[in-house]
Amino acid sequence: MQNGSTVASRRQFIKGAGIASAATLLSSSAALSKPKVPVDADASVPAKNLIFLVVDGLSGGTLGLAHHWQLRHNTQPLNWTQFYSQPGVFRAQQDTASANSPVTDSAAAASAWGSGQRVNNGAINRSPAGEKQKAILAYAKEAGKATGLVSTCRITHATPAGFVASVAKRGEEQLIAEQYLDAEVDVLLGGGARYFKAGALLDQFSAASYQIVSNSEQLAAKAGSPKLLGLFAQDHVPYRIDRDNDPQYSSVPSLPEMLGSALKSLEKTPEGFVLQVEAGRVDHAGHVNDPAAILHEFLEFDACIELALKYTRATPDTLLVVTTDHGTGGCQLNGIGSAYTGSGPALDEINKFTRSFEWLQDEFLAQGKFDVVLLEEMTGIVASPDVAAQIQAAIDEPVQYLSSTLTALLQPQLMAKTGTGWTSNNHTGECVDFMALGPGAGKLTPFMRNEAAFGFMIDALRLRV
Repeated sequence: MQNGSTVASRRQFIKGAGIASAATLLSSSAALSKPKVPVDADASVPAKNLIFLVVDGLSGGTLGLAHHWQLRHNTQPLNWTQFYSQPGVFRAQQDTASANSPVTDSAAAASAWGSGQRVNNGAINRSPAGEKQKAILAYAKEAGKATGLVSTCRITHATPAGFVASVAKRGEEQLIAEQYLDAEVDVLLGGGARYFKAGALLDQFSAASYQIVSNSEQLAAKAGSPKLLGLFAQDHVPYRIDRDNDPQYSSVPSLPEMLGSALKSLEKTPEGFVLQVEAGRVDHAGHVNDPAAILHEFLEFDACIELALKYTRATPDTLLVVTTDHGTGGCQLNGIGSAYTGSGPALDEINKFTRSFEWLQDEFLAQGKFDVVLLEEMTGIVASPDVAAQIQAAIDEPVQYLSSTLTALLQPQLMAKTGTGWTSNNHTGECVDFMALGPGAGKLTPFMRNEAAFGFMIDALRLRV
C-alpha cells in the first residue's frame, strides 16, 4: 500500500517527464544522486512494476566511446556508468548466445528474455522444434498488469516483439502487429506505421479504445490514456542526429518523451505494469559503422536511465532493468596520433557531423548522384575523386545497403577523423551487462545466460507461470 505522498511524487514526476525536452535532458550533466527512499533488493518483497530498458546492439567499445565523449564534453559520467555505483544495483555479465549460434540476433535474444527459452536466430518465441512459447507480457496481463512497448525501431521489430509475439520468422511484422492487438498491449510507441495500415488494423485498434497519435504534440496531449498507440514513422524512427538537425523531423518525439508518456499511461493500473523500452537504432548505426549516429543514439538512451531512476525513487516497488542484447559492429575508439594524443581531439571531430549516413544515403538516392559538397557539409569528410567514382557506381547499381557502402569506402577518412574503428557490419558475441535495481534485484547472479532473465523477472513480479 503506497502513502499519499509517494503517489503524488510519482504523478508529479510523470507529469513533467511526459513533455520534457529531450534536448534539455541530454544536455543536463548533473550526477545521479542517491535515492531518497530505500530500495529493497530482497526477494521477499514483490515488484509491482517492471521497467526494462534495453539498448539493442551495445558493444563494449560503443559504451567506451560514449563514456569518453561524455567526460570530455559534459564533464559528468554517463548515467549508465553512474548506475554501476547506485545503492542497491546488482550487476551480471550475460551470455547472449542463441540456440543455434554463439552470436545471437535480436529476435532470439528478446525471445530468451521473453519466454525463458533459447530459440534459433530469426525466430520469435518459437522453440527450435517450432513450438510456440508464451511471453512475459501475457503472464503480466493475466495478473491484471498493464503492458507497454516503446522503441525507436518499428514497434513490430524483433526486440519489442520478443516480449509478446510468437512467429516463425521475425519478418512477419504484419502478423506481429495483429498479435499486439490480440494481446491487448496497452501502450505501443515507435515506428512501423506501415504495418498497421494494412487490413484496417488501425480501425481495429481505434475500435478497441486506443488513442492513436503520430507526432510529439499529439503524444503529449494523449499521454495518460489507458490505451495508446503512437506511430511516428512509416519505418524506423529517424536517427537522433537527424531529428536534431533536419526540420522535417521536428515533430518526432524522442525516446525519453515516449518513456515519460508510457509511464503516465501505465501507472494508472492498480496492479502495476511491465514496460519494455528499446533504443533500437544503436544496433542499426553499428551495422552501418556510423560513429556519430551510434553516439547520439546511445546518449538519448542514457537520458532514459535518469528518468527511470527518478521514477523508481518515487515508486520503490518498481524493478528497473538496464541491459543490452548483444554487440553490433565491434565499435572502438582507437589510439591515434603521437602517444595517442589525437584520440581526444578525434572525439571533438564527431561533433561536426550533423547527419547520419542513412540520411546521406537517402539524399544521394533521391538525387541519383553523389554530392561531394553535401558530404563535406554534413560530415567534414572530403571524398577523393576515386572514392567519389566508387560511390557513384554504388548509387547507379544500386547496392542493397548504400549507407554501409559509404562508410566502408570512407573508412580511412572516418578512422583518421574520429578514431573510431569497427570489426564488421555484423553482431558480435561478447558478454554484456545486465543490471537491476529494486525489489528482487538481489537474486541476480554475477554471471547468467540470457534466458535466465525470464525467471528472474517472473520471480520478482510474482507472476504465475
